[in-house]
Amino acid sequence: MAITHVRSVGLAVQDLRQAREFYSRCWGLEEVDRDGERIYLGAGCPESYVIRLRQADVPRVDAVSLAVGSAAEVDLYAQRVSEHPQARMIDEPGPRQDRGAGYGFRFFDCDGRTVEVSADLDLRPFREVAEGEPRPRKISHVVFNTRDLDRTRLFYQEALGFKVSDWVEDFFCFMRTGGTHHLLAFARSEQTSLNHVSFEMRGLDEFMRATGSMLRQGYSMLWGPGRHGAGDNTFAYFQDPGTRYVLEYTTALQEIDEEHGWTPKVYTTSPEDTDQWGTSNPFDEVILAEMHGTTDPGLWTPAPW
Repeated sequence: MAITHVRSVGLAVQDLRQAREFYSRCWGLEEVDRDGERIYLGAGCPESYVIRLRQADVPRVDAVSLAVGSAAEVDLYAQRVSEHPQARMIDEPGPRQDRGAGYGFRFFDCDGRTVEVSADLDLRPFREVAEGEPRPRKISHVVFNTRDLDRTRLFYQEALGFKVSDWVEDFFCFMRTGGTHHLLAFARSEQTSLNHVSFEMRGLDEFMRATGSMLRQGYSMLWGPGRHGAGDNTFAYFQDPGTRYVLEYTTALQEIDEEHGWTPKVYTTSPEDTDQWGTSNPFDEVILAEMHGTTDPGLWTPAPW
């Protein structure tokens, strides 16, 4: 029993039209459905959607949805989460009320984020990302900021079975459930907020083409392009102009061979560890402030489905 991937992220935005334009025309996602004040965006994968946009008075993260293999696993995770003293159940396992149907449950984690665990969603017809096409394949991973990194790390280990892959010093923890180096990561911060959402590209060429496409459209790159030490993945970070949320294009995220054992490594903040290639702009306090943002106003408050 294991979480297989990040299925989707729900974002509340103040200007739904602007967000739709950015994520579909600029970032490369595809509008697959619209339901009143909600827009669903897909990528080059069969997931019903990877980003849900919702009109709201203030920006917030509505939910991060984690995928498992079956309804039976959903039930097992629900029991495990409900027994954890720092979790708070939002709803019990049952039919999902959102696009894609399926079966799942929602809960607040130890910081008050809304997390969904789900299975058996309807798959949609989709088009594979073609060679040279600057279009995301799927969500690669999500990073959150937390005031209490040790507590959050322990919560995800105990409640959801995550393992530590690597660290950046003592303030950034990469976590996995299988072979992929990280599905989630957590950064120590004064804010409890979204750090960034990362989208996987088909390959290095498509990664660079997507990065170039954003630059040609007039968007400033926050950080990149480069290649991280921890995770060994490429990076190019931009920002949603409406919410200022940070988004990343990436590819070639490290796969871990569990059968031969894995010992977490502690990386430094040296230029060589943050960017193996040495091609990105230096990481500085401006980038740090944008990635940490402000505390999410949606904590401990479930978003409407």
